Amino acid sequence: MDLDHPHLPGFLSAQLRDHGGQAELDAGLWTLFAVPAADPEANALAQSLLRTAPFAHDSGQTEDDQWTLYYVDTANRPLALAWLDDTIKLVAGEIRPVAPAHHALVTELITSAKPHRLAQDLAARHTRGELSAGLIHPPAEVRALLDRLHQCEPLFFAGFLTLLHHHLIDMLVLHQQILAEDIALKNELVLGGLSGDPFLQSRQDAAVEIRHILLRFQIINPIDQQKNTAVKNPYAVFLDVVYFNDEVIAPIDGLTVAVPRADFLNALHTIRRNLARGDSFHSFDTQAPWMNQSIAYPFRFIKQRVDSHPELAVLDTLYMLERAVSV
Repeated sequence: MDLDHPHLPGFLSAQLRDHGGQAELDAGLWTLFAVPAADPEANALAQSLLRTAPFAHDSGQTEDDQWTLYYVDTANRPLALAWLDDTIKLVAGEIRPVAPAHHALVTELITSAKPHRLAQDLAARHTRGELSAGLIHPPAEVRALLDRLHQCEPLFFAGFLTLLHHHLIDMLVLHQQILAEDIALKNELVLGGLSGDPFLQSRQDAAVEIRHILLRFQIINPIDQQKNTAVKNPYAVFLDVVYFNDEVIAPIDGLTVAVPRADFLNALHTIRRNLARGDSFHSFDTQAPWMNQSIAYPFRFIKQRVDSHPELAVLDTLYMLERAVSV
C-alpha cells in the first residue's frame, strides 16, 4: 500500500461512504469498492489496497461494463470490514482498531483456565510491535477483568499484571470502571501475611505490583489508599499533560504555549502516518518535509514526552498522549 498516494484518503472516504462492504451486490456478495472501469488509476489503487488483504475477494464488471466491482462473500465480510476500518485509520494516522484475532484472544483470556498464558501471548505480540497500548478498552471487558480478580486466582493475578506491565489495558477506562471494593481487595492482599505456599505468595506479589502501577498512574490516591477521585485522566497525570479549555498547556523552550487540541491531534496523526511509512521517530525534527506551522509546537511537546519515557514504545506513548486529551 502506497501511503503517500495523493488520492488514497479521498478514495477510501468515498468508497466507505458509498460501498465499504455495506452494499449487497447479490445474495451473499458485498461490494467493497466500485470504480469506473475506464479509470485505470482508480482500479490500480483498489488492486494495490487489496493485494495483501487477509481475506478472499474477487472482482468483476457490471453488465453495462461501466464499473469494476471488488467484492467479498458473506463469510469473508467481517474480516473485510475490520481490514477496511484498520486501513482507513492507518492512512489517517489515527488509533488503529483491535484486530479480530487479538480481540478473540482477549475474549478467551477473560474466562480461560490459563489466563497467564494468553496474557503472555499478548505481551509477546506487544513486544514484537504487533499491537500497542490500550488493546483492552471496551468498558465491559475491563470490568470483566476486574470482576475476575475477586476470584483471587493466582494465575489470573499474574495475567492481569502482565497486561498492565505492557500497557494493554486502557488506564482511562480502568480508572472509570474500578470500584472501592476492587481497591480494597488489592489492599487486603498486599497487607496480608506472607504465605508458606509459593503459589499463593505469587498472588500477593502480583497484587503488590498491580497496586504499584495503579499508584503510578494515580488511580489509587497515595494518601488515603482509595480511588483517586481528584484525577480525571491517568494518562494526563502519567505523561504530565495539562489539558484545559480544549488546549494543551505545553512548556516549550522556557515558554508556556497553549496548543489547540485540534493541532495536537493533527501532530499525533501526522507522526503516526510517517511511522507507518517505515520512518524512525528519532529521525523526525522540525525540518521534516511534512512539518508545518500548526503542528510544529505540538510536535516539539510530543517529542519531549516521548524522549522522557524511553521505557515505552513510541506508539504506546502516542496512544497515551491521545488518550490524555480524550473528551
